[in-house]
Amino acid sequence: MAHWFHRNPLKSTVPVKFEGLKKIAKGPKCDEILTEMKTSRSVLLELLNRPTNKVEDITVAFTKYLSLLRGLVEAPDGKESKLRKITMFKWTNSLGGRIPSVQTDAWFEIISVVMNVAIWHTKHAAELASSDTYVPWPLCCACFVPVSAHQVLYLHHHTCTDAEVIDLEQAKEVHRSLKMAAGMFLHVKEVLLPKLPPSPEKGNDTDTRVVEAYVLQSQAEAQEVTLARALELGHKPSVVLALATETSKTFTEACTSLKTLDQVTVAKWSTYLTIKAKFYEALAYCYLGQDLLVKEKCGESIKVLQTSQQLSQKAIELCEKYARVKGPGTIARPERHPFFQKLAPMIRLHLDKSTRENGFIFHQKVPEECPELERPQQTYGLATPQDFTLPPHNPLWTEETFAAFQASSEADGTYETKVYLRVMHNTITLAYFLLFGFTRLCPTSFFTLAAGLFFGSVGLIEFLIGSFL
Repeated sequence: MAHWFHRNPLKSTVPVKFEGLKKIAKGPKCDEILTEMKTSRSVLLELLNRPTNKVEDITVAFTKYLSLLRGLVEAPDGKESKLRKITMFKWTNSLGGRIPSVQTDAWFEIISVVMNVAIWHTKHAAELASSDTYVPWPLCCACFVPVSAHQVLYLHHHTCTDAEVIDLEQAKEVHRSLKMAAGMFLHVKEVLLPKLPPSPEKGNDTDTRVVEAYVLQSQAEAQEVTLARALELGHKPSVVLALATETSKTFTEACTSLKTLDQVTVAKWSTYLTIKAKFYEALAYCYLGQDLLVKEKCGESIKVLQTSQQLSQKAIELCEKYARVKGPGTIARPERHPFFQKLAPMIRLHLDKSTRENGFIFHQKVPEECPELERPQQTYGLATPQDFTLPPHNPLWTEETFAAFQASSEADGTYETKVYLRVMHNTITLAYFLLFGFTRLCPTSFFTLAAGLFFGSVGLIEFLIGSFL
């Protein structure tokens, strides 16, 4: 299923040496925290480069680094830390582009790291789903041999073997990773983003519309795993119909959240979400047609299955468009994937059956309008984001260590203030020389007086700033 999942690239960053914190670190405990912070950040970034790494290893490195970052944004007593705006962080955005977003804010670092780990979980799920031992529907869960659309109806007659156990365990991990990703994205959107000031940049990873699309996409893809399992076990059409309908509508909502962004940037991502929405809408109508045939509503069944066929064709056309669209994401031709190729024969099989039964037995009129799909009332089988919260402070952040950082910061002045004053110092110096040169070119009494007042003021300001720095 690797060609079936669209994945945006991971965020990139530059090494952070925490130089600002070094200047106010007093004592070996403070130095130890800075060393651990640099090391744990490097270890985590290295692990994120491989989607095949174990979730446990990622979780350990992720938790350790976040627990160290907690001290930069929050004091042990729960108050805001004065260390929050000392270090500058640079991160690119997952929608591409080489120009990074830059903020001197530790909350920005936390948000970027959580987003990156969540994206890794989606890549990990895609990697597992593309392995040789992962068997998406409609393959035989016992012998790993592709089955025809007709045999899908009788999968529950197969005898379970060790092969199914392998598939089930991998499906569980794919499902779990996608739910974890959805929970992290949701935490970023609802809890972490409000801690940052509004950003003028649109379409970056701190844009709520982008994060919302990630939440819904991860949630919908987790439902795909549930739906695949329902198909493998041969559940009745009404169950598959409910799951497929909800999955289609969730993908549609994810696409809608990107509508107001730059369409050139999100074109590939939006196309993918639309493909999935159309595909599962076609699947939902296919099973609605089966359900109507069982209820002896053969005329309606034919109309519904015809609609399903049209939606399936539309999804294939979008797949061809997806391969042509430029932008960040997976390079693939999803219409060639068996996942797509098996849907059309299934629809055609049931449409032929309904048409044949209507001609021989029911003789019902085929309606002109197709009924709308309704969202299911039941909630079983629907994926929900897994709860995520930031870990507590690392044990290295004792009250004494935090007080040492705080005392140094208050005694020496914050690093951010010093940077601001240094820029101001350089700007005034440049203005000094420019005005001096201008008075030499225009030695009038007015300019001489103005220059004298300015130079006197500048001299006093320069002295004060220089003494502070």
